[in-house]
Amino acid sequence: MVATNLMSEFDCTQWLHTKPHGSVLFISFGSYGQVTKNDFEEIAHGLLLSKVSFIWVLRPDTTSYDETCIMPVGFEDETKDRGLMVPWCSQIEVLLHPAIGGFLTHCGWNSILESMRCGVPMLCFPLWTDQITNRKLVVDDWGIGLNLCDTVKLVTRAEVGEKINRLMCGDSGDGLQKQIKKVRQTLEDALAVNGSSERNVSQFICGVKEKIRTRA
Repeated sequence: MVATNLMSEFDCTQWLHTKPHGSVLFISFGSYGQVTKNDFEEIAHGLLLSKVSFIWVLRPDTTSYDETCIMPVGFEDETKDRGLMVPWCSQIEVLLHPAIGGFLTHCGWNSILESMRCGVPMLCFPLWTDQITNRKLVVDDWGIGLNLCDTVKLVTRAEVGEKINRLMCGDSGDGLQKQIKKVRQTLEDALAVNGSSERNVSQFICGVKEKIRTRA
């Protein structure tokens, strides 16, 4: 996977080293994804309610409005020991860190592939186009994530806080961790020597060669 953003990357490694295994939620809406001012504020309030540690990628254009998004009163003080807000970072390096236990994502395809590769369950908040279908695959078909909000495009702080805790803690989180490990193993098996990916590509090449031979 190739990086598509040219912004300077903040190194989150040292901060992550101070956090327990699987305790940190990573939040990123990709290189271009934008959320409304209201959704931004509800997510921030939900983080306060959840009490979970987090890394939040906040690009200068994270919101779709010209207004500056104001964090809830006391947000920085309350989260100073459990929250890290950065303009950009290496997503794959963060997801690979053992302190990461969940990923709040816009469901861009690269983000989903990276999360699956790293074995990190997802909290899905699709914003546009194919991300809606990607969300269905993650939540409904593969069982490796949760919807951020069950009502379409209605984000509330109470539900954000509850869903974060479901993803990161308790039986629901444990079940997602077990399921994504199975999916990750399936991917690794497919990419292994003589795995299904190699066999399918070889079969395709042989088929093309055969068609060329018969038409020669």
